[in-house]
Order: sequence, then C-alpha cells, then structure tokens
Amino acid sequence: MIAIHQDKVKAVISKFPTEIKDQRSKAITALERLIPSKNGNDLVYLNEIISLFKNNTDIIIWEPERLVTEISLVPTVPLIQKNYKKGPKMVKSVIKEDILKALNYKNLRSSFYPKYFKEIGIKACVYCNSQLTVIAKKPKNGYSAKFDVDHYHSKDDYPFLSICLFNLYPACSSCNRAKSKNKIEFGLYTNDTSKTKKSEYSFKLDSNTTAKYLTTKDSTEINFSFDEPTYPIGIKSFNESFHIEGIYQTQDDLIEELIIKSQMYNNSYVKILKSNFNKLSINPELFKRTLVGNYTNEKDIHKRPMSKFVMDIAKQLGLID
Repeated sequence: MIAIHQDKVKAVISKFPTEIKDQRSKAITALERLIPSKNGNDLVYLNEIISLFKNNTDIIIWEPERLVTEISLVPTVPLIQKNYKKGPKMVKSVIKEDILKALNYKNLRSSFYPKYFKEIGIKACVYCNSQLTVIAKKPKNGYSAKFDVDHYHSKDDYPFLSICLFNLYPACSSCNRAKSKNKIEFGLYTNDTSKTKKSEYSFKLDSNTTAKYLTTKDSTEINFSFDEPTYPIGIKSFNESFHIEGIYQTQDDLIEELIIKSQMYNNSYVKILKSNFNKLSINPELFKRTLVGNYTNEKDIHKRPMSKFVMDIAKQLGLID
C-alpha cells in the first residue's frame, strides 16, 4: 500500500552480489540444457531468452522501466493447439514451464527471497496489508515456509522475468490468486520520494462511529471506508481486485480496542507513559507502536500485517499524531 524507493532496493541488492550472479549463471546453464529437446518456435523462443541472459549481466536486477522496454522487444511465448471436448484451443507451449523450472523460481522462494525481502523490510502483503507473505508448504518430510510473491508482469506471459527482482511483489496467497494476470495501478518500486512517504490509500472511520459505539458498546455500530486513488478506465480498484473492505470488516475488534484506548489514554496519562518510556531510553516511534500495538509510520507499513489499518484509525482517534 506504499511504494519503496528504488535506491533502498539497490542498497539491499548490493549485499547479495554472489548469490545474484550465481542465479544468472545457473539459469544460463539450465536453459542451454533444454536446447537438444526443442525445435521450431520453441527453439527460436528459447534461444532468444538464452541470449537475453548471456548478453545482460544485470538482467536479474533490471529496474521497472527496463522491464517494460524488454517486454516490448521479446516475442511472446509460442502457442500450440490442444484439442478439448469443446473443440481445439490455442494454449501456451510447454516451453514456458520449462523456462520457469530452469530459472529455479520455486526454489528461490524458500532459499533466497525470504532473506532478501527481510533486508528490504517486507513481511506483509503489499496489496492488502492484512496477511504475512510467507505460506507453509508440506513437502515429504514436514512443513517448510515459502515466500509468496506476485509477478507484476505475469510469469505466465513473461517467464524470463520470473526471477527479476524488481518484478517481484511480495503478496499473500489470497491477493496473489485474486490479481492473477490482471494489471493494477500500483508500482511498488519508485524513484519518486514523495510516494515513499505517504500512502495513497487510507481507512477512515465513519463520522459518528465512535459516538455510537461509546453509547451502545455494540461493535456492529463500527463502520469505516477504504479510500483509494481514481484509476484510468478499465483498471480495477484495489477494493475490486483484493476485496479490501471485505477483509477488514472482519477486524472491527481492532477498532473497538483503539476506541477504548482513545478514552483511557487521556493527555495526562499519555504524559506519564511517555515519562516512564523516557527512563527506559526508548525512542518515540517505539512508544507509539507500543501504545497502539502496531507500526505508526507510513514507511513501515510493509513490516507487519494490519499496520496501515491500525495506523489510520489510531490517528483519527487522536491516539497518535
């Protein structure tokens, strides 16, 4: 729900030079092993992808603008005809899956991406901010955690971009499925500093919700709205794509707790709390986080689920600035 400056991402990328170089090297080797088994359009497409990886040492760290440029230059995945009960249909060739496997995307989800995105500071879904981006998978022996990422440019259409770091958007499995191959008007990575300081999305309590709840103590009286930018015609809103209001309507107990805190923590009590925190040499941001139970700075939205929701409501209730 908020962009990250590309310079921050580049600083993190610089911490993993060996691993990123190794990913490209292994990808080239695995792609070349596919050559003997391919012919026709599949072979032409495969050689195009191999050339991309051989001629571009920086392919895995291509920036968003470069990704758009390369997409326009590379041919689409070859199509083949398959016969179904309802008749023949053109579908993508198996070369797509072969390339994805060669680039080792699935294994990187559990080996490289968790530590990479931890360095960037992303733990929560960048779309809904309601869930973690880690999912549990059950292999043969027990469970393992895998990092779930959405591909801004679909890996179904552009398999060669499946491991390009600026094409990866950490997302919960629900949002990943909901978005699918659809385009959305949200860029996670930007060079515009203003977009990294203030989110364009916000949650707002209805004007009379606090008074109604304090009178009735009935949580069904709690109502809020989700505000977002206006999009070009044909582009779905966040709410349409990811069912944001539906997700957060299940979290009225969080608002309930914040309303109660706003009544309990009057100015004099907050001053006492601040004084006690100062004696512990705890910084102001941690004090506010402890007060509301989540992060309170826009730039930290990605660090914990529900942070944007709690932050916006807490500000509206006067719990934090």
